[in-house]
Amino acid sequence: MLVKAFVRPPLPELAGHVIDVAADMGGFDRKEIRVKAGEPVTIRLRSLDNQYHTDGGGQHQWAVDELNVSVIAPPLGSNTITFTPTEPGEYQFYCDICCGGRANPNMQGTLIVEA
Repeated sequence: MLVKAFVRPPLPELAGHVIDVAADMGGFDRKEIRVKAGEPVTIRLRSLDNQYHTDGGGQHQWAVDELNVSVIAPPLGSNTITFTPTEPGEYQFYCDICCGGRANPNMQGTLIVEA
């Protein structure tokens, strides 16, 4: 019983360029993500928080405003979004559902799109 509480099952394999990002009340597990311009990428966001969290109900978001990209993971679940960045540059990703939102430095990071 204790093992189930602390060991999360592996996520299924997905085709293509998949980047796994985990989020909990402490923030994202990745602060920087690098991708190539013109190449499709899938972000698989996983929420490690359960539905009993009072701030956000266990949901987490991964969003980049400039790229019009946003995905929300349900409590203890995952969700994906696939997009193709076209312009090289640095973009801020964030969660604005809970945890202080964009004002919380742990709930944001940098997406670097390389030429």
